[in-house]
Amino acid sequence: MPAFALSDGRNLGFSESGEGPPLLLIHGSPGEGRAWNRVAPLLTGRFRVLAPDLPGYGASDPLREADGGTAAMARAVGELAASLGQPVWLAGHSYGGNVALHVALQTASHDRIRGLALFEPVFFRALALNGGQAIRDEAFRFFAAYAARAAAGEKNAVAGMVDYWFGPQAFARLPIPVQAFLDACAPRNARDVVSSFNEILDRDELARFDKPFHVVHGTLGAPVAASIAKALGAVAPAARVIAMAGAGHGLLDTHPRDVAEVILDLTKGQA
Repeated sequence: MPAFALSDGRNLGFSESGEGPPLLLIHGSPGEGRAWNRVAPLLTGRFRVLAPDLPGYGASDPLREADGGTAAMARAVGELAASLGQPVWLAGHSYGGNVALHVALQTASHDRIRGLALFEPVFFRALALNGGQAIRDEAFRFFAAYAARAAAGEKNAVAGMVDYWFGPQAFARLPIPVQAFLDACAPRNARDVVSSFNEILDRDELARFDKPFHVVHGTLGAPVAASIAKALGAVAPAARVIAMAGAGHGLLDTHPRDVAEVILDLTKGQA
């Protein structure tokens, strides 16, 4: 896997395939760029597809402790985007949607971003900005308790997080190696969860983004995912909210063709 050298000397691993305008696919937490493996081949005929590993995951070096948070993740991905020499399309799933949104808002004024597709982003900030504080606070209580258990190294604490997003007993149905991977990544995921509740993007920043912008939630996902998507659509005028029929939080694996079609639709008519 190639690696991109960040300005502070750390490395960001990424996979690359296809030819055309660059498209960055940002994975969720915990995860790696290979989370997009079922979607990416459907896009390589149209794009140069890059799927980075977020800092601390896969082949990428971790953030320094002092630089934690979604904005820091986004700065790393933004450096990769800026290195490509032309404006890029961005897509992000789950926590990767939050990172992609931060990348877009950090760089949109420099014309580095052509458009943005978010799939079930966990952007709880949108709820606070659109009258959904009670929904946000209920989710916070659940995830704060999870993050504390995961940070303390409680075995299989991650099961509750997985079941929240993917449905009851979802963790138990996973293959043992996948359970082990998620369990090992739980402390890092706990930090990402905390970051997702501490984001401070404001309404004006979201309102200024005027590039093509799709926000997708599954009709069978956790109710909070739909609430987040609709709230984001309400505070970001450019956003088009799409309900993906029959999909849940795992839509990259269960609905890869539909996910690819959303991205292709986003870029329709664009050279």
